[in-house]
Formats: sequence, structure tokens, C-alpha cells
Amino acid sequence: MDNLPLRLGLTMWSHNQWQQSFYGSGTKPAERLEKYAQVFHTVEGNTTFYATPTHNTVQNWKAATHDDFKFTFKLPKAITHEQMLRGCNEQLRDFMKIMEPLHERVGQWTIQLPAAFGPEYLERLKKFCASFPPNFPLGVEVRHMAFFSKGEEERALNQWLVENGI
Repeated sequence: MDNLPLRLGLTMWSHNQWQQSFYGSGTKPAERLEKYAQVFHTVEGNTTFYATPTHNTVQNWKAATHDDFKFTFKLPKAITHEQMLRGCNEQLRDFMKIMEPLHERVGQWTIQLPAAFGPEYLERLKKFCASFPPNFPLGVEVRHMAFFSKGEEERALNQWLVENGI
């Protein structure tokens, strides 16, 4: 881990309250990511959790950032929350196809799970993650309290995450 680069970034690149102090008064909303990427090296793009961007939007994000810039994108909530990682292969494939122009700039794809996704679904999570290529940069965000209780469920999850480099 000593050779990992240190990246500084925020959970978003666009915020109206930053207009004067960060972007400058003449900066248009469409120019904010480019300005952000001149200062920071990474950002969490949680907009993908709420809706799949258009191909044009993905191309604009790529054009606004440099080759060393890294995004962390959340998988769509339709996959993680509504379908709870079940029966979503086609939707996941479509999402990844749209995001393909940015794959080299993704530091992590985050699987944010709902609080209802408890230990009884751990095998489903394992199967879902196994569908990705080896070394695919995945992260898992759990919210079920059993995964924070210092019990067997938390140990089992943590062991699996470590064993799989997640």
C-alpha cells in the first residue's frame, strides 16, 4: 500500500454555494467539472446512483477531466436497492456500456446497499461481485446494522471483502 497515490477529492464537483469562492462568477454549471479537475484528483459521482447518464454526458465528463483523474461511481439504485442485485444482468450491462468511455478513469465502482440488505443476502452479493472481471475496482457500502455489530456477520463480510480485494 506504500505505493498507492494519494488523491484528494470531494463527494461532488458541482455545488451552487461554491460559485463565487471556487468556480468564479463567470463559470457556467457545465464548466464546473473541468474547473474542479484542475484542483482535485478524484470525485465521487453519486449522480449515477439516481439515474444513468446519457452517452453525451459521459463524453462531456471525460472531456472535462485529465487522464490521471479518477471517478468513484455508484451503481444505479435500480440495481442495488430495487432489484437488490437480483435479475439485473441486462441493466448492469447497459449501464456499463454507457459508462465505458470512462472505465480507465474509474478508481472504484461502489455497490451501495440498502439497510434491508442484511447477512441473509451475503451469498447474493458474492455472486454479483463474482460476475465482474478479476481486479475490477469494486467497493461495497453496507448499511444493515448486523454488519456493524462486531459479530459473526460483520467478520464474515469483512473476511470476504479482504479475500477478494474489495
